[in-house]
Amino acid sequence: MSIDVKHEATLEPAQEHAPAAQARGDGSAAASEAAVLDDVLDVEGAARLLRIGRNTIYELVGRNEIPHRRLGKQIRFSRAAIMRWLDPWSSQGAKEGQ
Repeated sequence: MSIDVKHEATLEPAQEHAPAAQARGDGSAAASEAAVLDDVLDVEGAARLLRIGRNTIYELVGRNEIPHRRLGKQIRFSRAAIMRWLDPWSSQGAKEGQ
């Protein structure tokens, strides 16, 4: 039996945008601006970050289980807030594994 494992490149947002900014000659200001923009996620971005489906994101938002903000009809997430939200969960899993 063989198992296919798909590995994705995992670059931090600042690393993704920095080479393009440097190639344009924008310097670090553009790279840091791009990193800030990546800190605010839409539903698709949050789903990619958590590697779950969009419907699951909407369910979590509907139950107010994930940190988010509504801007009119749009939903936005802070990458840092999601990572803080995940932190107790990952710490609990580590304790259970002991």
